[in-house]
Amino acid sequence: MVSKRENKGIELFLKGAVKPLTSTTFIVESESSPNKQYIVQWDRKRWTCTCEDYLKSRRKCKHIYGVCYYLTVRDLEVGVKKIGDDQVKCPICGKEDGVIKDGYSETRSGLVQRYYCKKCDKGFTARTGFEGMHGQALAILISLDLYYRGLSLRQIAEHLQSVYNISISHGTIYGWIKRYVSIISKYVSKLNPRTSDRWHADDTVVRVSGRHLRVWGLLDSETRFLVAKNISESKSEEEVIKILEEGLNKSANPPTEIITDSAPQYASAIHKMLSGIDPIIHVQAGISTPITNNKMERFYETLKQRYKTIRSFRNKEGAELFLNGFQIHYNFLKGHKALLGRTPAEAAGITSKPESWLSLIRKSKSNDDALRES
Repeated sequence: MVSKRENKGIELFLKGAVKPLTSTTFIVESESSPNKQYIVQWDRKRWTCTCEDYLKSRRKCKHIYGVCYYLTVRDLEVGVKKIGDDQVKCPICGKEDGVIKDGYSETRSGLVQRYYCKKCDKGFTARTGFEGMHGQALAILISLDLYYRGLSLRQIAEHLQSVYNISISHGTIYGWIKRYVSIISKYVSKLNPRTSDRWHADDTVVRVSGRHLRVWGLLDSETRFLVAKNISESKSEEEVIKILEEGLNKSANPPTEIITDSAPQYASAIHKMLSGIDPIIHVQAGISTPITNNKMERFYETLKQRYKTIRSFRNKEGAELFLNGFQIHYNFLKGHKALLGRTPAEAAGITSKPESWLSLIRKSKSNDDALRES
């Protein structure tokens, strides 16, 4: 869940209250009094702040969160500047040495850098994933990041205008989110997490055009990886079967235990789907049971915290887009305290380090190009 401190920290950053002194020391203006300032400094192992909140609790305050987000955006800027400058591998031999730049090719999306491999005597192009976006890669990455941290489309548009002098409508930002969430979703859907023996399943309600739809989720207990999700109009056995099928197809290993609430749909669907897997235990958690479904409920708390700024989706497609993007954010970008700061994708053996929107876009594009050439 994005805490109040973190939300306040992002707001401080958006207002331009974070000022760097050195690489490890920052001045952050007070939210209530512009004339008052706090010092945020890296102290070998952690960030510290001179505000009363930090001194009293020794926990990250809003000023520290503001500095952390300042550094996040700075890293995005550096990453975008390096697009196209990385050493490129030849798609045929897989080698980097011997690859040289060889002019540009004119495409429908504009000019694309061409390369030539001296070893293979072949030419090829290396796309970045931002073709046709008119040099707005940084704005796209910031929009994706801020949207899934809890800001509205209009707040993001205001931030881009005030800080980067980029005039973009909230509709354009939504189009970016729709495009790149779709690209990344196709890529990550083919990745197979190493999950544990225990899964959690549950459902919650979201508001869509004045009516309520159900969000179904399937979560791995140890890695916190959201294995499967779905949105439906009804709470039926068929919908439970859908997420179970998706989870079994995606996971590298099936569970031996599934925890749900006492709804009869779960019992009948699990019996139909998993009765052939031996052994399989279905635990219906409750207040009086020793095993709870708290991990799944905790995930929905995180989801609903982000959902607050939206309140209601216009249609089911909008709700599905949001859920697809949130799954990416939750699994690949968001570190978890229970995982010692790692992401679920790291814990599930998919990645060796936290991803970013930039790295996921580039990997998605590279994977797409490789499939076309194969």
